[in-house]
Amino acid sequence: MTLATMVFWAAGIPLWAKFLNFAIYAGLLAFFLAKPIAEGLRKRAQNILEALDRAGQERALAETKLRELEDRFARLESELADIRQQAEQAAQAEHDRIVAAAEADAERLRKLAKMEIEGATKAARLELQAFAAATAVELAESLIRRELSSSDQSRLVASYTNQLGKQRV
Repeated sequence: MTLATMVFWAAGIPLWAKFLNFAIYAGLLAFFLAKPIAEGLRKRAQNILEALDRAGQERALAETKLRELEDRFARLESELADIRQQAEQAAQAEHDRIVAAAEADAERLRKLAKMEIEGATKAARLELQAFAAATAVELAESLIRRELSSSDQSRLVASYTNQLGKQRV
């Protein structure tokens, strides 16, 4: 049915019948659609309330996190100062350890050098004593060869043989 035919048929119907017809259709629509519409509106209202509750919880959580971050940001300077102080203390401790190790190494090297010097001194002293003894023997030998006569040699040989003879008996 087109709009023109509807107007044609509607022209002969009284106004009160049109209102009655509209009221019947509206009543039937309200009767049949009231429950589903009410249910849909109730569900929609419930969904909106749940969304508001979630949003409130999320807002509270976000505010808590914001306060934590603001507190941490406020403490950041003191944390940085603490970290800087700890780093300085660690550096000072490392410096002290290195200095102590260097001093211990220096002392060890001093002891080693002292021992080497003492050893070299002893070796030089022994070498000097050996040289002095060898020189003394050479000088004594050359002196004896120069000063010892053949009669002195005979007398020494005789004296030596006498001593050997006494020892055998």
